[in-house]
Amino acid sequence: MSAPSRHRGPRVGRRPGRLHLGSLGWLLVAALTLGSAHATSYLRLTPDAMLTKADLVFVGTVSDLQVAVLGDAPWTRVTFRVDTPLEGVPAPAATTSPPGATSGGSSAAPSVTLEFLGGSVPGGPALTVGGMPSFTVGETVLVFAYDQRYASPIVGFRQGLWRVGAAGLRDEDGELLTVAAGGGLERGGTGSSLDAVVAAIRKRLAAPSGTP
Repeated sequence: MSAPSRHRGPRVGRRPGRLHLGSLGWLLVAALTLGSAHATSYLRLTPDAMLTKADLVFVGTVSDLQVAVLGDAPWTRVTFRVDTPLEGVPAPAATTSPPGATSGGSSAAPSVTLEFLGGSVPGGPALTVGGMPSFTVGETVLVFAYDQRYASPIVGFRQGLWRVGAAGLRDEDGELLTVAAGGGLERGGTGSSLDAVVAAIRKRLAAPSGTP
């Protein structure tokens, strides 16, 4: 049986609440009043450290992008169809097959919506935050995120995001995500397959708290 979740229930497809500045927030305060801001300094975290901090962990496909003005600033709402829920995201819900169907029902994939400071609204404000992740509909990503409203909900501002490609999973700095010999995750190396990374994450999350 899987170990119980370490976190509260997730915000899945729900608008987050009050903005938390966090350790990176003061680097981004200027973004609320200026046309652009730069956030290039942040504490470098290991993948395993980020996994410990994350409330939401999943592999998902970007399904929708929208920009809305919240307060005086634009925020980009990114909706992910969750392909592989790992932490803080409910498993797909079974749906009932229509009368006469031969299958035993299907699973409706859950979705998660995260909001990122910045974006542009036609005829409205525009804001660019340096280093903020951007997304493309249809791309598949591995996400370590907080379940609170930060300027960027990604753990480590942008570090807990990997884009899935033919060569493996790459972070925003172009480094591959690799399963180390000891079973943990490390930045760099030759890279590991998505299946190997997912298996390593599941093993780490199922381990008792405090297990290295």
